[in-house]
Amino acid sequence: MDIGVSSKERKPVATVTVGSVAISIYAAPVTVRAAANGDAASATVKTYESFQVAHYEGARRILQRRNTLDKAKALAKEIANRLSRDGARAQYLTEKDRRVLILAQTTTAPLGLEVDEVCRRYAEFQARLTTGTLDEAVSFYLAHGQRVRHGATIESVYGEYLEHLVKRGVGHYHLRDVKRYVGNFVAAFPGLISAIQTTAIDAYLSRLGGSARNKNNHRHGIIAFCNFAQEKGFLPHGIIHAAAATTDYRDARTQITSEQQAIDLLQPTDIYSPEEMRKILAAADDSLRATLEIKAFSGVRTEEIVRLWWVMVAEAEGCLKVPDAVGKISARRVPLLPNLQTRLAKYSAELKRERISADLPSANSLTRAWARIAANAGVPYKRNAFRNSYITYRLILTDDISKVAEECGTSAKMIRKNYQSRAHISRATAEEWFAL
Repeated sequence: MDIGVSSKERKPVATVTVGSVAISIYAAPVTVRAAANGDAASATVKTYESFQVAHYEGARRILQRRNTLDKAKALAKEIANRLSRDGARAQYLTEKDRRVLILAQTTTAPLGLEVDEVCRRYAEFQARLTTGTLDEAVSFYLAHGQRVRHGATIESVYGEYLEHLVKRGVGHYHLRDVKRYVGNFVAAFPGLISAIQTTAIDAYLSRLGGSARNKNNHRHGIIAFCNFAQEKGFLPHGIIHAAAATTDYRDARTQITSEQQAIDLLQPTDIYSPEEMRKILAAADDSLRATLEIKAFSGVRTEEIVRLWWVMVAEAEGCLKVPDAVGKISARRVPLLPNLQTRLAKYSAELKRERISADLPSANSLTRAWARIAANAGVPYKRNAFRNSYITYRLILTDDISKVAEECGTSAKMIRKNYQSRAHISRATAEEWFAL
């Protein structure tokens, strides 16, 4: 549908006069071209009656439209009455009022605006301020806003952020998490980055599913993004940005109401027994069995296994070397325990070439393969249970949280939080695991 309005000024079809004020009304019909199903050849043309009411407010010409002449005349009369009333008042200005008017005209002349236009704009700007005064707004801008790159959209800042991270050489995990946490946030808040409020971010975080950890992961990613925006001048310096003022999350503590519930909470449901692991290993072929053995008996992460190369398995030195390019957090050396050394020694030199998980290059594909093996073995697949089993059984044998944390590339704090409250597992079970 096309709408065309003639811009050629016609003679007034009517004039409404009140006192010395005359308001002109012009005929300005609207022509509408409607194409059926997008076919321009079959377009129909309709013309609708319309009228424009023209008047001046200072130096600005204002046009208002009405669809009938009667409505246009009513509007014109309303405007003429107001202008006539205001004009009549001007005849009775006191000497003080005239002096104020002259001074105001002198002040606004450099701006190229009439006094009434300046007054209207002042009132509009003041109305846009939810709190404070225009003077305070200008002071704030001078203190914080002059270095801000105004008009930046969140999408453009996000693009710069990703480029910045790549140039800094951040790891694969870091970049992946930024795209997951910040990318979804950017998609949810299109537009100016400076317009985003703390309440809106809090509401966004509260709508996310999962535990408090998931919400806090998103929150920390968004804060880091806004820190970058502030450092690069997209947000004002010297004040807390909207993301930093959001609230951290915590999961509600479980209320234990029975002894059985207390017992159940202590049970380690995210590990495998030695017998279950024996069945899983028996169901795997050589290439996948090697990934399972390294995972279960060294505690490395799945994402680390897919980036490990056989040359990093230093059998002669009795350790697994995890360089910084492979480790999630940092480089480390993981001991090859006797049962793992025995198992790895059985593989041919032909197999021990290139990457350990050459056929399954992603963590997701490797995890799905492990799940299929567990199903074939008649054992339920448990997410991250191989690494959890290593940490659980290794803690029993070493009784050294710091040592196990170092081997697994995590912190003693995380070990204490996730593994120390488990129900008792016998030393014999732990020894059986590392004798497989």
